[in-house]
Amino acid sequence: MAKKEDKKDYMKLRATAEELFVGQGMSGREIADLLNVSEVTVSNWRKGREGEKTWDDKRKELQMSPVRIKEKLLDEAKKIADGEPSTIDADKLSKIVAAIDRLDKKISIRIIADVLKECDNWLVETDPSQALLLSKYHKQFLQYRISLEV
Repeated sequence: MAKKEDKKDYMKLRATAEELFVGQGMSGREIADLLNVSEVTVSNWRKGREGEKTWDDKRKELQMSPVRIKEKLLDEAKKIADGEPSTIDADKLSKIVAAIDRLDKKISIRIIADVLKECDNWLVETDPSQALLLSKYHKQFLQYRISLEV
């Protein structure tokens, strides 16, 4: 039973890392530090499973601007109206739209991490002893926020 739970935790951790890389734009090093895994592990995950796209490819797809997506949808609608078959996979399209909606509705982990990092840098100059204490709590808060999104 312990192996089943370990695998479930591993899969959650991998999914979180993928969301941070693909959806939030974090680097492999940042993800490794945040999730307490090695950079090698993140690098291996990033390559994707056999038959899957790499995280880099998924990130590129997600980074298409909403304007470009609308243009593609209009082109597709025109094809359908002209009697041509659809070339867009509806399931993939709905996932992309859902991801865009999610990103629009919440503060990303990336933004939170950037703000806390800037705060830590300022605090180092202002009160170094407090900076050490607070940076520890900032990391814990980021891990907490990540756990809420899994």
